[in-house]
Amino acid sequence: MKLYVIKDYKKAFPALKGKELTDALIRHCLGCEDAVITRNERGKPFVCHPGQVSGDNRVFISVSHSKDTFAMIEADRNVGLDIQYHRNVKADRIAARCFTEDETAYAAADGWGSSFYKLWTRKEAYSKYTGLGLEQIMKREDVLERKDVSFRDLRLDDGCFCAVCTGTEEGDASDEIQISYGKQNL
Repeated sequence: MKLYVIKDYKKAFPALKGKELTDALIRHCLGCEDAVITRNERGKPFVCHPGQVSGDNRVFISVSHSKDTFAMIEADRNVGLDIQYHRNVKADRIAARCFTEDETAYAAADGWGSSFYKLWTRKEAYSKYTGLGLEQIMKREDVLERKDVSFRDLRLDDGCFCAVCTGTEEGDASDEIQISYGKQNL
């Protein structure tokens, strides 16, 4: 798996916004300007290279952004990714709405610090992996101990929290993740 991280990503393609900007960043990271990007009904992106007639050879990706950072993970199987910078939020209130009881206790144990962000990024990565969306995942799915998926919890070079989610039947948590840091002046 390869994780691409681009700082000041909005400056990379200043004329683009929204999905057009995301698609341009995806194509840049993949090094394939004519890649075909489709999305499911909840917005999960999938990539096929031109000339592919089968979804069997598609590239699996997941994207995320936080503050001025864009991240994309590329894999040969289904994957989910989320990044989050630490910011001033009312973590206890968010946990009450979005976390299970066990998750809330786990996040509170360190004073709503890194444990909160570990869970938050896992929730979002899991929702992207499943394609269900956050509203289906939040309070209903515990991400502390799951047998159906593996999580990789990372901290990017600037301290940004990052979670990668893959299925346990598709690989194991020891899969290597190569990280490529890029610049906005593409």
